[in-house]
Amino acid sequence: MPTVALDETDAEILELLIEDASRSYREIADRVGLTAPTVSERVERMRELGIVERFTVAVDQSMLATQDARLVEVQLAPGDAGTLADELRDVDVVEHVIRTESGRVLAHVHAGEPEVRRLFADLLEGRDVLSYDVGGVVESSWNPDLRRGEFAISCVECGKEVDDDGLSLEIDDRRYFVCCESCEELFRERYAELQEGAEG
Repeated sequence: MPTVALDETDAEILELLIEDASRSYREIADRVGLTAPTVSERVERMRELGIVERFTVAVDQSMLATQDARLVEVQLAPGDAGTLADELRDVDVVEHVIRTESGRVLAHVHAGEPEVRRLFADLLEGRDVLSYDVGGVVESSWNPDLRRGEFAISCVECGKEVDDDGLSLEIDDRRYFVCCESCEELFRERYAELQEGAEG
């Protein structure tokens, strides 16, 4: 596993990429005081850790879309929210998906209300839906701030910072980090119980 420890320079690199993913490593290197190959190595390490998933383009959908934007809020039983969020990520008209611990899923969708209602009627069929709401979006913005709090990877089991002795787990096409073998065992047990509960 690559080195897990992250520092302020990693945060600066990520902020520069968030501002403009088309920046060259040379430009980033000049801004953070490193060489381009060193920036490249740091970005590759963050990709291997799963911190950087992909480079993308931010598009102002209001300039292109023929339909209004809708915010869909669905409250499900907690065991079912992850599956719905995964399915929504694969839907073309869904721009952004948020899932909360309590089983709530929010989706920013670019489609008319009738199309949104048809889409969700199919997606929610057979699920334990506690509440469901569709509303028009007037304005939205996304401003990630990496400077708040500590810039570190936390153990999914105990919440402690994962250092270079930590472990990376791949479960159901997702990456999780734990600080030690004890937390790995506890997390795998808890994950299996949640899966059984969702299926049962």
